[in-house]
Amino acid sequence: MNWASRAAENILPLSREKMNLASALAEWLYTGDTYDLEKPIETCELCGHPDLRYQFRIENRHNGNELLVGSECINRFTIRATDSFGRVLDENASRKKVSQDRRLLIEDARKKRLINTLLSLAKEESDFDVTTFISYEQDRGAFTPNQIGLLFWKLQEHGVEYRPSDFKVAMRRNREKDQLTDMPEWKLRKIWGAFSSSQRKWVIENTGFKP
Repeated sequence: MNWASRAAENILPLSREKMNLASALAEWLYTGDTYDLEKPIETCELCGHPDLRYQFRIENRHNGNELLVGSECINRFTIRATDSFGRVLDENASRKKVSQDRRLLIEDARKKRLINTLLSLAKEESDFDVTTFISYEQDRGAFTPNQIGLLFWKLQEHGVEYRPSDFKVAMRRNREKDQLTDMPEWKLRKIWGAFSSSQRKWVIENTGFKP
């Protein structure tokens, strides 16, 4: 059974239109409610695709029926979104809203993992002032290169699992760039996983570091 057949099977009984899939889909709207299950454990209630982590709620504008679906289904079946005032958006704006909401879910998940990682480190090292680092990240959305070097060293020392990409590197200020140009190669290699692609390019061009 293909995606369209599965969608028809799932959505027609819940729609006012009972025969034509395209007409039935036009009854449904994405209103902005999203859920992060933290693990890919659910199935899309529209197309049946498994291993869904991020759910997007769609609602039938006529009868209030709801389905929890993946973001790709909203785009694949051209389900319109609504803005904060309840106005129905066109296809292009709907795709942009879905994409934006998905990015927010992913970013929120990253921040949650980061906080949990720092809290785990604090449990292993009683002298570690986790609140200072959390406050700094919340204020700037990133850590200085030296801060990340320290954090990665302590995380590895205590065997705390972490994702380097969860830690963003602040590089806008001259003092932060100076930290990188003064940093030894072994330390740059240790924090390499935290850099974005553009930051990696800058590091290579300005420090002579070869990954």
